[in-house]
Amino acid sequence: MSVRANPTVIGAFVLGATILIVVGLLIWGGTGLFKSKYHVVMYFDSAVTGLQKGAPVMLRGVRVGEVTDVNMRWGNWLATVYADFEPDTLKGVRPGDLDDALTRVVQERNLRAQLRMQSFVTGVLYVALDDFPGTPIVLRGLDKNVREVPTVPTDIEKWTAKIEKIADALASLPLDELARSLIATVDEAKRILKSPEVASALKNLEGVLRDGRGLVRRADTLAANVNAQVGPLSGDLQATLKSAQATLADAPALVADVRRVVAKIDTQIEPLLVSLKKSSDTAGTTLERAQVTLAGVDGTLNQDSALGYELAKSLQELRETLRALGSLADYLERNPNALLYGARRPSVDGRR
Repeated sequence: MSVRANPTVIGAFVLGATILIVVGLLIWGGTGLFKSKYHVVMYFDSAVTGLQKGAPVMLRGVRVGEVTDVNMRWGNWLATVYADFEPDTLKGVRPGDLDDALTRVVQERNLRAQLRMQSFVTGVLYVALDDFPGTPIVLRGLDKNVREVPTVPTDIEKWTAKIEKIADALASLPLDELARSLIATVDEAKRILKSPEVASALKNLEGVLRDGRGLVRRADTLAANVNAQVGPLSGDLQATLKSAQATLADAPALVADVRRVVAKIDTQIEPLLVSLKKSSDTAGTTLERAQVTLAGVDGTLNQDSALGYELAKSLQELRETLRALGSLADYLERNPNALLYGARRPSVDGRR
């Protein structure tokens, strides 16, 4: 006879197994019920349509937590968003130091929270944490028990605010007056354009343009002539430059020759100067001797000396002799027969 199973025991076993499975799922199933969380709160001064519980909190594209609650604080119309950070995803900081670390990044790195859209189709939002330099730190301080993260408006809100400012500025403009002034300006412009003065000015302008075209044609002709004359000149200039280059190329050799000649002159100039000095000394001695000789001749030819007296007497007799010869020549010229007959001429009858 078989023993019948006790339903109570079976039920207790099934219940215990179920409890163990649930506990295992809670501990090792990744639900995070037993993981430590870091609670923060954020206040947004705009509509949070599309932001739901469980929406991700992203830091530079990395999921670091999720939204746990979204509510509205009555009276100030601020959307209050609570979120939990997962310390396991924030490496480099211990869970107990998150308060100090968050304070530093808010002040030094300008960490702010901003609402962004996950999909343009569904309009679902998420909370983005990023650096926003130049933005002020705005803390509401409405919940003293939870750490607050400052927020900034969304990009859409910024553009909306700018558009609203532009619209307000346009609305404040006196558009009616501007329109009337513009119409009056257009009418005045039409009247001026149809005036005879403008027509005459246009005709004069046409003449000026025609003269300008003629001047341009003359300038083109002059430029062509100049180019025609500059061409040969440029050829001659090139030839001259080539000749100058050749001359400059020969200049170093010429300078070298001049240096050699100067060196030779330097070596021979000193002996030449010595020879000239000797010649000048000899010439000086010769001049002194000539002066002495001339002085002796002067003393010899002096009338006070005997030789001078004899020389003067001889010169006087020579002068008288020359005078007598002159008289004889004159006589012979007058009487050429004197050489044959003597000084007396013969008589006619043969007597003397």
